[in-house]
Amino acid sequence: MQSDQIKKSGGTWLSQPVILGCGAVLVLLATLLVGLGLGFSLGRLSDRALAAPSLNRNPNAPEGRPANAQEALEPSFDLFWEALDLVYRDFYGDIPDGEVMTYNAIRGAVNELGDPNTSFLTPDEAAFFRSAMEGSFEGIGARVDWDEARDTVRIVEPFENQPAWRAGIKRGDLILAVDGEEIIGTDLGAAISKIRGPKGSQVLLTIERAEVEEPFDVEVTRDRIETPTIATDTLGANEDIAYVRLNTFNQNAGELVREAVQEAMKRDPRALIFDLRGNTGGLLRQAIVVTSIFLEDQTVLIERFADGTTETYETEGRAAADELPMVVLVNEGSASASEIVAGALQDYDRATLIGTTTFGKGSVQLPHTLSDGSIMRVTIARWYTPKDRTIDGAGLEPDVIVEFPEEARETEADPQLEAAIEYLDEQVER
Repeated sequence: MQSDQIKKSGGTWLSQPVILGCGAVLVLLATLLVGLGLGFSLGRLSDRALAAPSLNRNPNAPEGRPANAQEALEPSFDLFWEALDLVYRDFYGDIPDGEVMTYNAIRGAVNELGDPNTSFLTPDEAAFFRSAMEGSFEGIGARVDWDEARDTVRIVEPFENQPAWRAGIKRGDLILAVDGEEIIGTDLGAAISKIRGPKGSQVLLTIERAEVEEPFDVEVTRDRIETPTIATDTLGANEDIAYVRLNTFNQNAGELVREAVQEAMKRDPRALIFDLRGNTGGLLRQAIVVTSIFLEDQTVLIERFADGTTETYETEGRAAADELPMVVLVNEGSASASEIVAGALQDYDRATLIGTTTFGKGSVQLPHTLSDGSIMRVTIARWYTPKDRTIDGAGLEPDVIVEFPEEARETEADPQLEAAIEYLDEQVER
């Protein structure tokens, strides 16, 4: 098992599991195995994230910003109580309980930030988030994100042979309604809470698909989704190209990738293909550990915070394969932690990126566990590659662009993987 500590520039050590992601997402996480946008954001879990945040003045608050919510809102918050007093006194109908009203008030305030990655999770949503980071959950088996143009959930990647995939749901599908209830204009957390559910239960999804004129309904039977962390193989005419696919940056990712690479090195491979397609992220610490398998004594990423401070993260320990010719496969589903690893390997010319432009998730979220078990995730920084490139909203451009046409998905063909093998055959001689 790799150390839980990450070395920063200056010799200090950070002891904290970090979550990248949709997302993971964290998405929200981040990896959002329809259940919670886990993967498309870069977040971190730390000791200070385990308890309710303090209301004391933050000495690192950006200049000109109130140091805490009480200072900012207390002068005008009487208006909030004045308005709600009228609701509780005069409203003709049932009023939601105090917990629901509080959660919705928090979400309303957070939505005004205009940042889909800063989000509030109820205790139930938070529990799902934690289980997804452990590699299993109950739901439909798909990674999702939020389509800003249509203001609804978009399917990033249905997991092969899982419920959504078996029901015919495709990458790029938009979910307009769940069990007849419209989710357009809500938010990712709320929509996911409606989509996920216990094993064996059914959910009716109203789907909008680009090539289909009218929306249509798809019934999906939920199941327990076990997400395999890695897959390995040997490829090429002589089976001398090692292949490792990483599906998520969960808490075991770094250890499993290192073991897989070390085992592959025993067979004296000619080259390595590292597949990060559809990997929406996970733990930041694991992105550091995975990068350290292929690079040694190098910077992995740079973080810049709202107060102007900067932190630099370095590789740790000895690399397992720092000279073996290498291709990294990426696509539009590769986000956050995947982009950190791929960006560092690209910056140092350690690997050739093949595929399509990555998602473009370059912000960092810190999830705080609140007093009732809910989670408040706050964007605290932007991250940059070792060469100071930002990928937020733009993604990483592969060195070799290879599309994956929709018709190829109906067969067993994998044009991107085939291109990687062909590239290595041309570039690397035994």
